[in-house]
Amino acid sequence: MCLKVFVTGFFCFILPPCEFKNWLLSVFGWQMGSNCRVGFSWISTKRVRLANGARVGHANLIVADALFLANNAYIGHLNRVTGPLWLVLDEQAGVGNQNKIVRAQNGVSWGHAICRLGKWSKITVEHIVDCTRSVTIGDYSILAGRGSQLWTHGYLHAPQGLGRFRIDGSIRIGSNVYIGSACVFNAGVHVADAITIGASSCVARSLDVPGLYVSQPLRHIELNYEEAARRHPEVQVEGLVERVVNKHSSIKP
Repeated sequence: MCLKVFVTGFFCFILPPCEFKNWLLSVFGWQMGSNCRVGFSWISTKRVRLANGARVGHANLIVADALFLANNAYIGHLNRVTGPLWLVLDEQAGVGNQNKIVRAQNGVSWGHAICRLGKWSKITVEHIVDCTRSVTIGDYSILAGRGSQLWTHGYLHAPQGLGRFRIDGSIRIGSNVYIGSACVFNAGVHVADAITIGASSCVARSLDVPGLYVSQPLRHIELNYEEAARRHPEVQVEGLVERVVNKHSSIKP
């Protein structure tokens, strides 16, 4: 972490929200609109742009590549945003309290990843968003309640021995989507517009028809390790610490 980014994080943490704090952050390279408010939070981010009325609450830990908040977007309190990722909130979008938006460092992760919320979309309380790959949420959607998990990576283990490989895949959630408490999303799933997902659902496949979805009974699925390894293209990036394949959805954006 460069000295400038560290010093900016230190001033964010010790200074109360005020015009002087905004001016000082601007001196250190932040782009600040009018009526922005930054609480007692540690923000060590290479690029920051806060539009008019954007605000960040208290006791957040934000150590990322970029933080972009559009007009009146907000981050609440006690959130953790860490890793080589971009967090982008469109107009009136919000991240509530005690959420984790995280990504492992390069060597485990690869390429570029972004967590993006569209206009008026919300992540409420105590959710986990894994940004090994990108997670994008459209307009007027909500990750509601608490305790949901969005995973953009998973593993497939060989039937015997130590063999395994990782499956990465971006998650894309459309507009006007409601997601109830304690849902789990698997890597590579895409959710179309105008969908409601009931609480405690496991979203293991893409949903392309608008309507209501609830959890299904547990069922057995035949699994062939080698066939699964050939199903998705292997990621050829120098420095990765393990075998990784990249999962693509059959739904076109």
